[in-house]
Amino acid sequence: MIDKSNKGRANPADRGTTDAIASQLKRYYKSVEQEPIPDQLLDLLEQLDQAERSGGKNGSN
Repeated sequence: MIDKSNKGRANPADRGTTDAIASQLKRYYKSVEQEPIPDQLLDLLEQLDQAERSGGKNGSN
């Protein structure tokens, strides 16, 4: 007979692997957060803000 009492629960070895992956992802995302935003992207965002303020008269509506 198969014991299904742990069905849906990660075993401890899987939990350690998951925690390690999560930790690495957090470090990666924190490093990306610290990168400067490229000037070209900032210019595009400014253009979008201007278009929204003018009511989308630049053909966006």
